[in-house]
Amino acid sequence: MAASRLDASLEVMLHAMGEPGASCLRAWPRLGEAVSRALDEAASLQGAAPEPRAFARHLGTQLARAEEPGLVLERLHARDLALALACGQGLAGADARLEQEVLQKLRVPLARIHPSPAFADEVLQALRANLLMPREDAPPRLLGYAGVGSLLHWVNITAVRLALRMRKAQGEESLVEAEVLAAHPAPGGLELSFIREDSRAHVRAAFVRAVASLDDEDREVLRLHFVERLSLEQMGALFGLHKSTLSRRLSGVQALLEKRTRRVLSERLSLREEELESLMRAIHGRLDLSLSGLLGGPR
Repeated sequence: MAASRLDASLEVMLHAMGEPGASCLRAWPRLGEAVSRALDEAASLQGAAPEPRAFARHLGTQLARAEEPGLVLERLHARDLALALACGQGLAGADARLEQEVLQKLRVPLARIHPSPAFADEVLQALRANLLMPREDAPPRLLGYAGVGSLLHWVNITAVRLALRMRKAQGEESLVEAEVLAAHPAPGGLELSFIREDSRAHVRAAFVRAVASLDDEDREVLRLHFVERLSLEQMGALFGLHKSTLSRRLSGVQALLEKRTRRVLSERLSLREEELESLMRAIHGRLDLSLSGLLGGPR
């Protein structure tokens, strides 16, 4: 990119950030390189790309909300951010790209909630309206995407919540991922070689039941961290939480998972207290390793 165009876009971005964030970012040694890369990635949308100054302004607005704007810039999913902006602006070709690169890829996770293609069609139609339609006194929801984490992950959270609400509205219990595993165990799931053979089936069933008992957001927190390998900062941006808050929540969910696994094991096995304690010590620290097989599966 020509130096003059880069400088102009950089100034637009910094102006949109406001003070004191812009002053701090000016001192960052990799600023020019990071902004140039972001602009190039945005331009890779070609005919659907937003105008560079509009993208720079939008980027600055998003960075103004970040605690560490330099880190966000360095890890930015700039092409996804540009696509979200292009869709929000109603640019030609942008909706078609969103459909191909994001929305249609959601059919697999939606099938875990309900196997019917018609149900996925209904969820996706509601999702398009949720993301793209202007709201009263607010822009389209898609413009809230900040480029931290992929756009696919960000939209997937909304899609799953919509799908679960629709199932409940229809009077049906949601088919959670843990129940899918119980019917179709995934490769790479719970590793039980370290537990006595006569206890393995009970431990697996207890763990599946414990995960199924978590609420939707807690399961999503576990999946994003242990399966999708998102950092606490990336997840914080998705949930609108500080990473320290999210870290405490993650620890709390893991503790709850072990507590509920223990409770189910206690119901299923006739063990003395010391035997149950011994079994839980064997499991402790390994349940998180099992989440990849349980909450992941084919995409």
